[in-house]
Amino acid sequence: MALDYQQVDMPVAFSQADAEWIKQQLLSLAPAARQKAIQRYAAVYQESFEAEPVSYRKENRARHEANTRLRLFVRNHGRALQGYTAEPPLAGTPPRS
Repeated sequence: MALDYQQVDMPVAFSQADAEWIKQQLLSLAPAARQKAIQRYAAVYQESFEAEPVSYRKENRARHEANTRLRLFVRNHGRALQGYTAEPPLAGTPPRS
């Protein structure tokens, strides 16, 4: 029985509650983009954590900001980085569905 396990580098700063979701998102990226996303995730998490003045809201704010950024990065750039692109529509032609 083979286990489906891949080692993934994790950001320096993240919540353990989000670890599985973060791994899933990172695995959908190419290795070069993954490193960029890991570094930026940790930076956004730390910045948001330090920017929140209310102590009991710090972790939630940091998780929200970093996870939102990662989700949008994967959605907007993940497929393009894998080579899924399309020709832009020509001017005056009806939009493709």
